[in-house]
Amino acid sequence: MSSSQEVFELRREGSLDEAYKMALEVIATNPNDDWNIKALAWCLYDLIKKSSSQNKYSDAKNYLVKLESLKIDPSDDILISCVKNAKVLADQNKKIILDAKEKSKKGEHKEALKLFRLAIKAFPDDIDLNNQYAWEIQKEVKVIANEKKINSFELKKLFAEYIKLKNERPSQLHSLFLFYANKIKDSEDFNFISFLKLWDLKNLRGEDFQPNHFEGKTYPSLAEKIVQHSFKIILNKNLYTEVDYFIPFLEEAIDRFPENIWLTYYKAKILHQLNRNDEALGFLIPVVKEKITEYWTWSLLAEIINDKDAEKSFSCYCKALLCNGEEKFTVNVRLKLAEMLIKKNLWNEAKHEISTVVKIKEKDGIKLSEQLIDWQNSDWYGNSIERSSNVDFYNSNKNMAEEILLDSMPWLETCIGDTFVIPDKPDKPRRKLYIKLNYEIIEAKISDNKYDIKNKYSYGDAIKIKGEYNKSNIFNVFSIEDRKSSEKWDIFKWRTGNLVNFYINQKDNEKYWRISFIEFSEFKEGIIKEKHLQINSDLKEGMAVSVKCFKSESKNNDVSLYKRKEAKYYILSLKERSDGFLWDSFNEFIGIIDHINEEKRIVHFIVNKDIVGIIKLDQFNIPAELGSKVLLKVQKVKKDRDSYYNVLTCQKTDLEAAEELLRPFSGSIELAGSAGFADDVYIERTFLDLHDIHEEDWVNGTAILNYNKKRNKWGWKALKIDKVYKIDRMEDTEEYS
Repeated sequence: MSSSQEVFELRREGSLDEAYKMALEVIATNPNDDWNIKALAWCLYDLIKKSSSQNKYSDAKNYLVKLESLKIDPSDDILISCVKNAKVLADQNKKIILDAKEKSKKGEHKEALKLFRLAIKAFPDDIDLNNQYAWEIQKEVKVIANEKKINSFELKKLFAEYIKLKNERPSQLHSLFLFYANKIKDSEDFNFISFLKLWDLKNLRGEDFQPNHFEGKTYPSLAEKIVQHSFKIILNKNLYTEVDYFIPFLEEAIDRFPENIWLTYYKAKILHQLNRNDEALGFLIPVVKEKITEYWTWSLLAEIINDKDAEKSFSCYCKALLCNGEEKFTVNVRLKLAEMLIKKNLWNEAKHEISTVVKIKEKDGIKLSEQLIDWQNSDWYGNSIERSSNVDFYNSNKNMAEEILLDSMPWLETCIGDTFVIPDKPDKPRRKLYIKLNYEIIEAKISDNKYDIKNKYSYGDAIKIKGEYNKSNIFNVFSIEDRKSSEKWDIFKWRTGNLVNFYINQKDNEKYWRISFIEFSEFKEGIIKEKHLQINSDLKEGMAVSVKCFKSESKNNDVSLYKRKEAKYYILSLKERSDGFLWDSFNEFIGIIDHINEEKRIVHFIVNKDIVGIIKLDQFNIPAELGSKVLLKVQKVKKDRDSYYNVLTCQKTDLEAAEELLRPFSGSIELAGSAGFADDVYIERTFLDLHDIHEEDWVNGTAILNYNKKRNKWGWKALKIDKVYKIDRMEDTEEYS
């Protein structure tokens, strides 16, 4: 019996007529079988292609009728697409579409476009044709848009051609045209705003709001860029009649991209132009806080509040001229301030602003306005004294402006920290500030030149600041004032500690002291630069000190065991403790010497499973005796992923060590290589030789806790042999100890 599989095989071999005949047979036996339907459908499609290529359009149409009568699985996208194509193949009038597609396949895009243009005139409502034509336009647009010098005039014509089509929207293709249009958004011969309305921003897809990633960097999404660019153009060209259409998209973008301060800034400017200044102020305040050193934020703030409070507006213009900005960009701010100064009869100050604007305009070859000329010709201008600077005047009038931002913020107790530089900006020193919040002390960083810190304050000085966290979780400082205090670093508590050791850091060539101290009942370690030590006594290791420290949390987000970094402690201030003594903040431990290396002049000790280490005999005057008990103070030293204990003090003692360190043992000897075992106690070769111990001899002794590095586990080893019983005569030997 024939099968659909055989039909497909015949079709692949080129026996189309036989395949079609067999397909009719299999469909007759089981008309509802999905594979039988597919087999016949593909044969009919091939026959339609063959007939149309031979100009036998009547045959092609007959085959098309049969093809359309089949109940093809709607999820079979490939076959469904072929059915659509078959309709074109069977229609003699649509041959031009086939010719256009053929030109496109060959890469002859200009010729393909000519044919598509003719085809769309004949079949304007053919959706498939509209989609095919749109893709062909996109190919040409891509070529032009990727040229070094973009021909915006040609692109504009292609965009106009595309926008009239009836292709699927929203879609990937539709978004591609938006992407390319954004490349010529600022071209004088392209109306970007009109294009966006025709494109219709309601067609933005979810994918268009996703950020782009390239070579490890993240870039704004297409939607974010489009909305930001559109409002920049609307504001620059005063296209306020377009606001109603675009404002919903701006509001959505602000919700989706809250970290983009420009979107919020544009919203404030638009609301101001619409005379909705109370709303505008709410949007602008966060922008001013984020860009507090930029003149344009204060300038807009001055404009927004001018009608409601002219004095505060005046203060904002003064604040603006204390901020960053090229002179040519501050011209409008100076003109507005000059107008206010004239009304206040502050002629000397007004003359400085006007003369500054005149110099800027003359330098750039810009014609003076009639207002500027009138001011220059006025009596008051001629009789005024021209100031060399208005900076002192700005500073004396900036407070009201700052209060707009800072009224609701509390003053925070702060101390001045150290200076530092970022490697790629060595000429721009930064300063650390330590700020006391409700439950913690945080570290903030600002320019050392800001607020004239480097000239007014020194390391550890007490000040007060106003500030808050921004959207990026960075603490911004907005205002600084003096604060009276009885001592430096007054927001920190004193901790008990000891000097550990001195070293020179090879990275910055600075001299440091490492210090151990007690922090909330835990032993911690920090560092301080030697130049910050305010102490008259000679420094020596172990000296008793009190310290003030700051805990700098690690910013490493890797939570893996081996990569996770602990917080660092930085010692900010230090003083000697007169009531202390060397190494007094360290706990004392009782250890037992369990190994001696005479050649290296070191002994090994154990306190417990956590504390083991070595003692240098030349450093401490103690007898090197196996089993001796020693009173120790140790410092835990971390190195990479490991740690060890450094012995600070050591003396012999009669105090008893921890009970779990020692235990008696007895048993028959079992030799294993060069060593032996008795009652699971490891006995070194030296003991075996010293006491003439052999296989199956019986021994009594004392064992000490011991860590086997090879097996990575704890066990016991012989520390002392008390008695040995020889197996051949079972009589006591002399007692060994």
